Amino acid sequence: MLGIRVVSTAFTSEGEVLRGDFVLPPGDGPFPGVCKFHGLPGSRDQVSGVASRLASAGFVVLTFDFRGFRRSDGVFRLSGMIEDAKNAVTHLLESGLSTEGWLGAYGASYGGAVAVCSAVRDERISCVCIRAPVYDTLAFARSSMIQPAVNEVVRTDPDGVHGLADSRVQKQILEWMVKDGARFNPINEISKISPRPLFIIAGDEDGGIDLAGVQRLFELAGEPKEFVVVEGADHGLTDPKAYETTIHWVLAWFRGQKPRSIDRDLRRAKRGYGDVSHRHGRDRRT
Repeated sequence: MLGIRVVSTAFTSEGEVLRGDFVLPPGDGPFPGVCKFHGLPGSRDQVSGVASRLASAGFVVLTFDFRGFRRSDGVFRLSGMIEDAKNAVTHLLESGLSTEGWLGAYGASYGGAVAVCSAVRDERISCVCIRAPVYDTLAFARSSMIQPAVNEVVRTDPDGVHGLADSRVQKQILEWMVKDGARFNPINEISKISPRPLFIIAGDEDGGIDLAGVQRLFELAGEPKEFVVVEGADHGLTDPKAYETTIHWVLAWFRGQKPRSIDRDLRRAKRGYGDVSHRHGRDRRT
């Protein structure tokens, strides 16, 4: 996008080198900062999409590959991702690019679970936005969809998750998912984010993350919280209208959270974008 800058970066987490990018707005910083947490395995391109759109809206975004994914070192494990998220927050806050005293977290799918569990353990995270989150990591790890999904990743993106094509490494990763899912589980922890703001957005055509489970996650969260359901949105946001609606809500919500924000941005988003169900605090529809 016009004017944004992408600067490669790297940092360490428990001895593993994690590689990523700062996505910067036009102009001079510092800027309000957002850490972006990818899913399983997430896109190879972590810059396009929400990161670039947030940068165009005035945020500096740190995107990176968790340990065991793509450019970064190590082997995937949820407990490691929680540690990686903490060190990513440190890296962004110490970069000199972000404003002091405020930092947002954004996560989609499994990254949404990481965002929740990380925020519970890290008070430096000021607010949390999650899209189509894995709401129960233990149930997810035990579900029948995991092995077919692993097989598909091995077939289509063998370098996306380190060692996944090795049967021994794969077995260990799947065992860790169950073990760590019992320890780090959004459904058990989301209430602890309050009183920091929480925004959940999901689609009504998501075949991978059921809407009833996301609704339950929202109900367990404390205030302040918002929940938006986007009509026609699947897990990968393949419908252009649903994609744009989702991105617009995410941008408007973050604008409403950053220091000295202008509330009219969020009001404009609510007026201008239909095809959503909106639940603010209590469950209601518009």
